[in-house]
Amino acid sequence: MTRPALLKFLSFHQVSNWNIKQLFNRPLQSAAYPSYPLGNALVRRKEVVWVEDTNRYMRITIRTNCGGVVVRDRPLGKTVKTKQQYRIHAGQLAVSKIDARNGAFGLVPEEAEGAIITGNFWVYDVLPQTAMPEYLVRLLASPRFVQIWEECSNGSGNRLYLQEPQFLHYPVPFPPLVVQERLVENFQLTEQEARTLEERADTLEQLLEQELFKDLGVVAETESSPTDGSLLRIARFCDMTQWGYDKVEGRFPFQFIGPAPVSLKQVPQLCLALFRGKSPRYDPKGDRVILNQKCNRKNEIDLRYAKTVDSAWLERISQKQFTAPGDLLINSTGEGTLGRASMVDHAHAGLFLDSHLLLLRPNCRRLDPRFFAYLFNTTLVQRQVEQLKGAQATKQTELGIENVRRIQFPLPSLERQQELGARAEQRAQLARRLRLQASQLRQKAQEAFEREVFGQP
Repeated sequence: MTRPALLKFLSFHQVSNWNIKQLFNRPLQSAAYPSYPLGNALVRRKEVVWVEDTNRYMRITIRTNCGGVVVRDRPLGKTVKTKQQYRIHAGQLAVSKIDARNGAFGLVPEEAEGAIITGNFWVYDVLPQTAMPEYLVRLLASPRFVQIWEECSNGSGNRLYLQEPQFLHYPVPFPPLVVQERLVENFQLTEQEARTLEERADTLEQLLEQELFKDLGVVAETESSPTDGSLLRIARFCDMTQWGYDKVEGRFPFQFIGPAPVSLKQVPQLCLALFRGKSPRYDPKGDRVILNQKCNRKNEIDLRYAKTVDSAWLERISQKQFTAPGDLLINSTGEGTLGRASMVDHAHAGLFLDSHLLLLRPNCRRLDPRFFAYLFNTTLVQRQVEQLKGAQATKQTELGIENVRRIQFPLPSLERQQELGARAEQRAQLARRLRLQASQLRQKAQEAFEREVFGQP
């Protein structure tokens, strides 16, 4: 029986940097195609632009999780602090040196032609004789490449910066261009099929809201300006919920022609409890998890994002504050996720929540939880969330408990609520199945791509 060597020796001339991960991990290899350094296909471009105060400039952001490049804003030069910037062009590969390991890269789209970037973003021309830009992006987005982003990033804590020499020196497979074209075409066909499924899911969710509004007598009004020629807009004190021009001017764009609207503040008997979670004591080795706002999807709870906590800390919390079937979870902080709600089912009962979530426990004898969860995610409630939210001392947008109590909603009979909630659930389940099919299609396409490029694992 042979024992594995405890030491591995490298000649000094083999060491290009002191990154242990890169020294000992095996590079990406293909059984079918030769591998070359990424630098064989990429040329860094630095087209310097000096920002002038009187000119307007387009800026971009590079989204993480392979979200691509999008236009961020078009500010005047006088508001741009960093005066030396770099111009980019459509078709270039843009990479964030800070978040590349988190999937922050992509091709510059046509609408971002001529935008400017700081030194924290890099752009490259893709050499057409070596690689198709779309193939290269798909390769960089592959799960197998995640380890390379990590290996080529150095730093301390969460501030890991991509090291360009190591990145460009890394060997990856480059099939012939005709093969790259076929791979890209196959993937794009699958992506289009997946998007079609997601569009059908979007249509179902829109129909769900339209049907709820029709059955509840909720009518959306069109935005209009004052017609009396007055320069002043008068607000009655009794109609005001908060101080602030945006709170007063923000007109509620719905009418109720069915059941009269109520709120938890007006009818407190609708709610048995409403409270915020607690800041957790995380423990990477813990065997129990706590819910956070990332777990709380729209009408769905996803435990993949839950984090482990200290069991002893969790045991000191009253069981009354743990989730129970029929509870509503509401995201109380964060732009884009604020106000998102889901109903707790039996599979997700007995869990605790962190301080970025609110738990609302309805009185099921008067307010059907499923009906209220779907209604909460409609524009009727989300528009009110936008008007009621406020910034606390931390400057983080927050939806407080008292603001949740102020939200107005129509309340039909309990029997009618249950009927509407059950129908909404049917629509939502079908939409979820379509999104799952889209996800599975993308996964199969990614696996087919990797089998072709890297060979069988």
